[in-house]
Amino acid sequence: MRFIKLVCLYLFLLFVTFGFSLTPLSAQIEECDNLNKALIEYGVPKFNYHENRNDIGVFYDFEWDSKNKVVEVKRNDDDYPIVRFSLFDKENILPGTIIKTFNGVDLSKINDYEIKKLHKSSGKIDLQLGNDKIISLNSKLYKLNDFKLTDFILNSIHNINTAQGILEISLDSYFTNNRRDLLDSLIKNNDQSLLDDGKHEICHDLRKKLVWPLISVNFNEYRYDADVREGLKNKEKIVNSVFDLTYDEPNFRSMRTEKGVFFIRQDFDFKKFPFDTQKLIITIESGTGSKTNTNFANSNNEEGSVTFLTPEKGPFLNLEKYQKKNYLKNWKVISTSIKSREIIDNNYFDKWSNRILTHNENALDIEIIIQRYVQHYVYKIILPVFLILCVAWYVLWIPTRKYETRLNTSIIALLALIAYNFVFQDDIPKLEYLTHLDWYILLSYIFCCIPVFVSIGSSKLGTKNQKAIIKINKYIRKWGVLAYILITFAIFKLT
Repeated sequence: MRFIKLVCLYLFLLFVTFGFSLTPLSAQIEECDNLNKALIEYGVPKFNYHENRNDIGVFYDFEWDSKNKVVEVKRNDDDYPIVRFSLFDKENILPGTIIKTFNGVDLSKINDYEIKKLHKSSGKIDLQLGNDKIISLNSKLYKLNDFKLTDFILNSIHNINTAQGILEISLDSYFTNNRRDLLDSLIKNNDQSLLDDGKHEICHDLRKKLVWPLISVNFNEYRYDADVREGLKNKEKIVNSVFDLTYDEPNFRSMRTEKGVFFIRQDFDFKKFPFDTQKLIITIESGTGSKTNTNFANSNNEEGSVTFLTPEKGPFLNLEKYQKKNYLKNWKVISTSIKSREIIDNNYFDKWSNRILTHNENALDIEIIIQRYVQHYVYKIILPVFLILCVAWYVLWIPTRKYETRLNTSIIALLALIAYNFVFQDDIPKLEYLTHLDWYILLSYIFCCIPVFVSIGSSKLGTKNQKAIIKINKYIRKWGVLAYILITFAIFKLT
């Protein structure tokens, strides 16, 4: 009887333990809410682009008006708009091209809204370029996606590894894509009651059924560490949702969140080190190429496609805040900006068509210009090296007949310079070219050796040619100091 009770107790404990172990697993099973279920039922899975266009495919660049806090069309000093991207005519209209008139309309006289509306016109269009050349274009059909960088919060720059060319940075970024197709499907089926101002995580079943072009957006990070990053590349399910649906009447959008610590390669230029200014670039690629047609075998009949990534107000405002208040110790933030760039690969291999093509992709470059604080290098490297050099050159004022004293002093100064070089060598980047500081130290070595050579020469000549030794000593003392000052000035100022 007692044995039976023990067996029953054991089975009960086993059942309880097994039940608790199943709880986390069941919690990980992702359920779709009512909005997701409705979109699974009504959503059209063939969506790829949110706008059909029939025009000449010319788009203008953007710039931030910090005074009025608006993103506007970028213009030159004469108020003519500057081209961001041209889909069909890449020979005459390159990024940065100025457009003066559109079918005779002076673009400097109309506002941004009117310019964008005008460029949706179809038919034959005459454009006057900045060089006064007039070209004619015919409108063509194409599709457009314009992803939005809704917000970009630069939390901190953790580390700027100049030796390895790595930027370690913490940021929060949010991307959105307007999904009018999904909103129309809800309206058509009378499910507008499901729309609210909250976030709805896109569940696995909905993500699998429909097409989500926003997934293609990509940072140029060389390493993705899931322990310090939250984003779509996380293999395990994370606590915070990173791919959601939001409704802000009248816009129904998919929203993607990428945040945490990013590791990004940088191309630093240290030629002017330590008086250098560096440009930190965080590139965000749209992930989808823009092409004049989608069928290479029958290019005359197929529609083209364009994918953009455009910043809204949030990123500009947050970059301004970071510039005013940051925690960089060794650097000063000079400016921040967001620029559009077209990535052109003339030798792109398309695996679907098995051909080498020209691949065009639009990207955003978030640029942070920083300037190094030089006090550390001036007070701990440049000034001590200069003082050691002064000691070495002091021997030229010691009487030439005391050649032993001169020789000992100059050699001690040279050895001191060599020894001090080991003290600060970790503060100097190890590169395949010489920086300004490297040239200065090399120059100091050369000029530190001159008193040594003069002292050795004096000891060889002895007292027989004192007049010649004194004359040479005066000549070196007079012109050597001047030469050192001029060469040092040329190193730091003229190169």
